[in-house]
Formats: sequence, structure tokens, C-alpha cells
Amino acid sequence: MGNAAEKIATKTGVVIATRDTEMSLQVERDDDEMDKLHRQLIGTLVDPSWSHGVESAIDLTLLGRYYERFADHAVSVSRRVYFLVTGKYA
Repeated sequence: MGNAAEKIATKTGVVIATRDTEMSLQVERDDDEMDKLHRQLIGTLVDPSWSHGVESAIDLTLLGRYYERFADHAVSVSRRVYFLVTGKYA
């Protein structure tokens, strides 16, 4: 999730700097990958074979949520840039 977040942040920075509408749309597609990773993380944490304890599960749940929200904010920024450039909602 950290790698996906870094990729999204880098692309969002480029979108802001260059107003690249195609890359803006790519950020949204990259967020789909982050959402998939988040679902996988939750699935792992609720699996009966999870043996690392409740405290670790809570910490990882929160961390996963923070990464997921970070990506959502990046998508929001990219959508706003897209709108500023095109006058249309992506």
C-alpha cells in the first residue's frame, strides 16, 4: 500500500505541475488498485488464521485506512485539476 501511495502522490504532483488531464485519469485508476489492496488487507486481518493479536490487527487496519484515504484525497485533487483544465467533471 505504501508503494501504491507513493505512485499516486508522484502522479498527483505531476498533474498539479503540468495539468496533464490523462495522468489525472490515471490517478483514479491507480486508486482502484489501492482500494483492492485495502480490501485484501481487511480480508487478511479478519481471517481466522491471523495469529498476531488484536492490537496488531487494529494498528494495521488504521494504517490501511490512512493509506486508502490518502489515495482518495489525491484522486480528489486530480479531479479538481481535470475540471480546472477542461471545465468538465471526470
